[in-house]
Amino acid sequence: MKLSTILETLAAARLPSVTSAQLQHLVGTAEGKAFADDLKWFAAGETGRREKLAVVVHALAPGVRRTVEQLGFQFDLSAIISAAMREGSSGFDTIKAANANAGNRARAIVYLQGAGLPLSEAGAAVAPAPASPTEPPYYSFKIFGSAAALCVSEARTRAGNQCTIQIEGALLLASGGGRKEFDWRNKLIVQLTVQEAYLALALFENLIPSVKFDGHGRTHEKSLQIDFQESHYFVRVIQRGRAAVAVPVRPVDAIPIVALLYKQLLRNEQHLRIEDIRALVARMASMSSLPKPR
Repeated sequence: MKLSTILETLAAARLPSVTSAQLQHLVGTAEGKAFADDLKWFAAGETGRREKLAVVVHALAPGVRRTVEQLGFQFDLSAIISAAMREGSSGFDTIKAANANAGNRARAIVYLQGAGLPLSEAGAAVAPAPASPTEPPYYSFKIFGSAAALCVSEARTRAGNQCTIQIEGALLLASGGGRKEFDWRNKLIVQLTVQEAYLALALFENLIPSVKFDGHGRTHEKSLQIDFQESHYFVRVIQRGRAAVAVPVRPVDAIPIVALLYKQLLRNEQHLRIEDIRALVARMASMSSLPKPR
C-alpha cells in the first residue's frame, strides 16, 4: 500500500500520521499485515477498525519507544501492540505519563512487565532481585469465591484523571492440594466512571438493590453487575463471547470496597468530608427510588 494512501486513510480516521521509517518496523510482521487489512477495511467503510489502527499508530510513536527504553526495557513493538489490543489504549497513557512522578513511573513499569517486555542490559542492572515481590504501585485487594476471584484496586480515569476503582475478575484454573489458581492472565477488567463509583457506593451501603454498568471496553462489550442479595452481594464481570466471572461477596469482604470508594471519591472532592459524600449518595439513592411522575 502506498504511503500516500495510508496517510489519507489515517487522516480520515482522525489519527496521527506516520512516517515511512516508522512503517518499516511493521514490514514482514503479523502486525503489519493486520494493519494493512485494517486500513483497507476502514477505507471500505468498516469504521470499527479505527480502534485497531489507533493502537498501531500510537505504538509507532517515537515517544513511546523512547520512554520504554528510559524505563529500562527493550522495545518490543509486537508485545506493545498485543498488550494494547487486549487491554485498550490506556496503556499508552500509562507509558506517556511515566515521567510525571514516581507513582506514574512505577505504574508504567508494572504495565510493561505485564506486557512481557524484556529488560534491557541497563534495566537488568538496576532491577530488584527476583526474590523481591513485585506489588502493584497502587492499593488493591482480592476477594475469592469457589469458582472465580475479584481484584479491586484504586485507579484513575483516562478522561479527567479522576480517582475511581477498577474491578478485575478471573476464573478458577485449577484447585488441588488446598491451593487454587486463577486465570489472572486472561482476566476481565472494568474501570468504573466516577458516576458509576457513586452508584456502586450506594449499592454497597444497601441504599439501592442493584446496579449494572454497560458499555465498557474498546468495543463496549463489557459490563459489571452487582446485586444485593440480603445475606451477601453478588458481583458479575461480563464480556461478550466469554464466560462471566461471578463472585459472591460477603458483607465483611465488602468493607474494604466501601472504604476504597469513599477514599477515591474524597480525593476528587477534597473540600468535602466523608459525611458529605454519604449524604450526597443517600440523596441520590432516594431520588432514584422515587415513583416516576405521570
